[in-house]
Order: sequence, then C-alpha cells, then structure tokens
Amino acid sequence: MNDDISAGATAGADDATVRGHVVVGVDGSPISDLAIDRAADEAALRHVPLEVLHVVEWAPAREEDGYAAQLRSEAEILVAKAADRARRRHPDLVIVSTVTLAPIVPTLEEAGGRAALLVLGNRGRGGFVGLLLGSVSLSVAATSRCPILVVHARNTNAPADEPGTVVVGISDFDCHLAVEAAFDAAQARGVSLRAVHAWTPPLSPAAPYAAPLWSGDEGRKAAESTLGAALAPFVDKYPEVSVTEQVACDVPAHALLDTTDEADLIVLAAHRRHGRFGPNLGHVAHVLLHHSKAPVLLIPIG
Repeated sequence: MNDDISAGATAGADDATVRGHVVVGVDGSPISDLAIDRAADEAALRHVPLEVLHVVEWAPAREEDGYAAQLRSEAEILVAKAADRARRRHPDLVIVSTVTLAPIVPTLEEAGGRAALLVLGNRGRGGFVGLLLGSVSLSVAATSRCPILVVHARNTNAPADEPGTVVVGISDFDCHLAVEAAFDAAQARGVSLRAVHAWTPPLSPAAPYAAPLWSGDEGRKAAESTLGAALAPFVDKYPEVSVTEQVACDVPAHALLDTTDEADLIVLAAHRRHGRFGPNLGHVAHVLLHHSKAPVLLIPIG
C-alpha cells in the first residue's frame, strides 16, 4: 500500500496494493449498510485495511462509453457514502474504495483471492450483494479461496445490551480451520464459544417403522467423542475462551438454526462438492445462508 494512504484515508484500488485485508461488497441497500458496519468491525478487530467494493456488471469486450461513465460516477458516490459510514464507525480505519466495471463472478473471485475476509449482505437492491442466495454469489461462496461472512438483518431476538456467543458447527468431516476461526472470533470479541455437533441414528431398511439400529447412548457417546476431538487442539491454545459443548440428536442444519436466535456469529466449514455444474456448497451451508438470524462465516475447506 502506498505511503500516502494513512489512517482514515480513502483511495482507489489502483492507488494501493492491498492484501490480507477485509473486502465488503456494497450496493446501497439497508442490508449493505449492515454489511459495511460488520466489515468495519472485522477490519478494526484484525487491524487491517477495509476495502469498500462495488461491481457494475459490464462485458469485458465492451468499451466504456458515456453510459459507462454515468454508471461509474453513480457507483463512486455510492462507495463514498459507504466509506464514510465505515469511517464514522471506526475513525482510525484505513479505507480503500474500489469501483469496477467488469463481470461479477470473476471480480468477486479475484477479491477473495487477495483478501483475508469477504463480507456480503444476504439481500440487496440487485447487484452482487443482493444475489448472495442466487447463482452468482452461491458460485462465489463455493469457489472463494478466503472466508466469506454473510450478513443478515439484525437479530431482534438477541438482547441489545449483551454480546452474543460465537457458534461453530462440528461435523464428522475435517473442520479444523473452522474451529480455529471460531476460537479466534470468540477471543477477539471477548465472548463464549458454543460448539454444536448433531447426529442422527442410522435406521433399518424398514424405517420409519423399525427402531434405529444404533441405540441413543451409543450414538451420543460417539458424537461426544467427535466433538471433543475437534475441540481438543484449541482448548489449551485459547484458555480465555469459555466453551460450551452441545451434542444434539437432530438434523445438523436444524440444530444450528436453533442457536441463531442469540448468536453473534455462526462459523461453518464450507465443504465443497463437485457436481455436474461445478463446485457447490453442502446442504447445511445452504440452509444457514438462507435462514440464519445471525451472520454466517464460511471457512473454505479443500
């Protein structure tokens, strides 16, 4: 980053080479404003710059004309307002503003490639932030090389004067990076961590008429073992973080959704699957992105 970009300054992307920072996508919607607030908080916690990014869909082969100039001018006003909002929240924050006329998906993928965190709202006025639950943003979430924080509307059920907990979902698959990210988040915020592992007993071929093949006690013991093994490497590393272990005989997505009423953050490992149309996210991540009442942090795995 250039030396003339100091705390509280705003620069164009061409004026600074920024990496390992927080990028927030904006589109001027109310949810976009919440994403800006959360992104500014994350940048301040991490002591890194914040990049405020707006992408105008534009074909790469198309030359910029008068219409493009108008779009760019409007986008620059939008980004300037977003940067001002972030600066009011954290006056010492270094802010970089970026307006790009380009295809959306490659631009977001590029942003994720140079950032430590990409922050998006789950709805918007249209642009890429508004498409988070559509094909564009789901594609980015499934391919991004950096963690993605998806911001939802404020949770009105959580007490306004009490910090919420950080919740991490533990699966039978590798979730080492997600667990570590959850411990980091809890420690940075000074809040407790709730680790949730859900299990469902296998049924006989005659299900649902026959009893489960695996008894409840055996299943719970195995689930507790899985949860304990996932947390063990980090308990001593983060002694100041209070951890609550929760084992639920339930569908994983449902068990995690039950925690979002009072959570400040939900952390999930984003296990990628390769289908007919390329990589995509698993069922639990899809459900949480659609229905969580708290922001969801997806940590890419594999």
